[in-house]
Amino acid sequence: MSRRLPMPVLAAALVLSCGEDATGPTASLCATQHGLEVCVDRPEYGPSGSIAVTTRNVSGAPVFKDSCATKAVGVTNLEVEFEALYNPRLHCGPAVEKADIVERMVELDPGESATETLRLTSFAFQGWYRVNVWILDSEGNLAVETPATSGIFRVFPSVSG
Repeated sequence: MSRRLPMPVLAAALVLSCGEDATGPTASLCATQHGLEVCVDRPEYGPSGSIAVTTRNVSGAPVFKDSCATKAVGVTNLEVEFEALYNPRLHCGPAVEKADIVERMVELDPGESATETLRLTSFAFQGWYRVNVWILDSEGNLAVETPATSGIFRVFPSVSG
């Protein structure tokens, strides 16, 4: 008689022995800054995965979200700062002008939300990520110098989607 554990039992034991930090997020999938709550739909993604990002206005005034510069940014070490570089050319092309940004920005009234889908690149590295959402004024200028961000999630090469 074999003394080896059946594969499903072994897999369950390995997952349970890792604790919460092995694969889950380090905190909530949502975060709130500058009057916006930004949430991602899952704690883990794989390279090329689709991220559903929901942005909700939790302030008492309209907020303008820049849809040209929304970006997932990652680090391999949580002691390192996440990138916070504003780049409207990301989704609106290299010749983007302020008129293009204003045309594509999304106005969110108090309590209103919008959901968009971002796709991770096929070469996304394993690590911790968040989504940066930039806030504009009604003329298309940055309203604040730092983005509103989602909660932190993980990217693993073996996770599909």
